[in-house]
Amino acid sequence: MSLTEIQSQVKTMPASERVVLSAYLRHLARRDDAANRQALDAAAARMQAGEKVSRAQLVRLHESRDAEQRRG
Repeated sequence: MSLTEIQSQVKTMPASERVVLSAYLRHLARRDDAANRQALDAAAARMQAGEKVSRAQLVRLHESRDAEQRRG
C-alpha cells in the first residue's frame, strides 16, 4: 500500500480511529528511538534505586491536585 493510499484511507476514518492510529504511530516512532530507550533505562534505574511512589501516595497526590483545581 502506498503512502497516498494510506492517506486516502485515513481521511475516511472517524476521528476516534485517527486518534488511536496517531497514538500507534507515535509508539512506533518512540519504540526504535535510542534516546527514548536511554530515558526508559534511566527511569528504571531510578526506580530500582528507590525513587518511586506507592499507589497510595499517587492517589493522595491526585486527590489533592483535584481539590486544588476545584477550589480555583
